[in-house]
Amino acid sequence: MSFINSYKPPVLQRVTSTLFDGPYDLNSNIPIPPSLETKRVKLVPFLPAIHAEVFFAAYSAAPELERYLPAAWPDFPSLLTFLEEYRTKPDAIFFAILDKTKDPSLEKSMAGIIGFIHCSPQNLALEIAPVIILPAFQRTFVSSNAIGLMMKYSLDLPEDGGIGFRRVVWSANPGNLASVKAAERMGFTHEGVKRWSWVLPLGKDGGKAPVDGKRGQGQGRDSVVFAMCWDDWEGGGREHVTKVIDRV
Repeated sequence: MSFINSYKPPVLQRVTSTLFDGPYDLNSNIPIPPSLETKRVKLVPFLPAIHAEVFFAAYSAAPELERYLPAAWPDFPSLLTFLEEYRTKPDAIFFAILDKTKDPSLEKSMAGIIGFIHCSPQNLALEIAPVIILPAFQRTFVSSNAIGLMMKYSLDLPEDGGIGFRRVVWSANPGNLASVKAAERMGFTHEGVKRWSWVLPLGKDGGKAPVDGKRGQGQGRDSVVFAMCWDDWEGGGREHVTKVIDRV
């Protein structure tokens, strides 16, 4: 018996507009709530027509934010294309981070973006990424509250407002000490280093020696891997995260 392989890689056109026909389809394989909130921070699904311009204006004014990202958004359409690429993947969903202690206008309260990737309802596992906190909100409660909300939603049982997953992953660029410290602060367990985990956009340095020239373009990057699992969560992780969220 013969066989064929009819797969064709998807062709994603460059996106230049935030306008969509009808409601914006999140296309997620996990349930998505209208919002996740603490007393000081609110997460809502990132809708390009509402959030993208405000986010990009602040992001593009701080080029240091892109240093450790395995992505590049040199212009607004690049961000929109990135968002659309991940929207077509049912295992990814992004949220806008809003600081409830600020003026409620989006220009004043937009604090960054946070997401889930590699969502697997089959294996009850996912990864928190990306996590981008805009400069005006760094070294405040915003990061801990946003990350804590994502952890609680992932690991709490449905009767407690979560989806009852078993494993939440955090992957950090080895050179990004702030990301490593954030994982440690939130109680994640260090599991090791995943080598050559990313092919980076052209021009970005991942801190590794160049590949042999025969394996595609773009430099490589390792990832420091952390995880919080359901037994960690039930064994004190939930209480630890709650304390970090409530910390002044």
